[in-house]
Amino acid sequence: PLLHNLSFSVASGDRICIVGPNGRGKTTLCKLLAGSLQPQSGTITKSLGVEIGYFEQTNISSLNPNATIEDEIALSDPDANRQKARNICGSLLFEGDDALKSISVLSGGEKSRVLLGKILIKPINLLLLDEPSNHLDMEACDALLAAIDSFEGAVIMVTHNELLLRAIAQRLIIFQNNTITLFEGDYDSFLERIGW
Repeated sequence: PLLHNLSFSVASGDRICIVGPNGRGKTTLCKLLAGSLQPQSGTITKSLGVEIGYFEQTNISSLNPNATIEDEIALSDPDANRQKARNICGSLLFEGDDALKSISVLSGGEKSRVLLGKILIKPINLLLLDEPSNHLDMEACDALLAAIDSFEGAVIMVTHNELLLRAIAQRLIIFQNNTITLFEGDYDSFLERIGW
């Protein structure tokens, strides 16, 4: 088993980052929390009213190459109006006519931003992000930070990006030395008190 003896709760507005070496179970933890994997033992309890948006790091192939950015984002929530979709496009650096670009001409980083937009347009209150900054340049990382900052729900994010860790993390789930530890504090406090 990749995960054992891990117990934590997530409150509204929490900002939790999951850190550690590759191949230790960080993505598996995200999939368990999202409900796309079932635990072999133990339980995951989701409170009533919790709506999860899950960004998988390898999911850009699910985008429709013939759709525009705005259409792809708008189709994720039929109840949302076009203006909301356009606002999300702008917040993710697809401003003006850039929102009308076809998915087929986008880079990997731009496609990742579209995936984030598809999640952010939905009425969710728990955002699970698995390596969302892969393929993003500094400007796109700034847009991601702004989007997370304005998100009112809880965020759980897997990242190696120290900029994101320092800006977002209020608590950490640390995969280190074949153990999983919950650390109550930000990334700099972790480095000072425990470190790698």
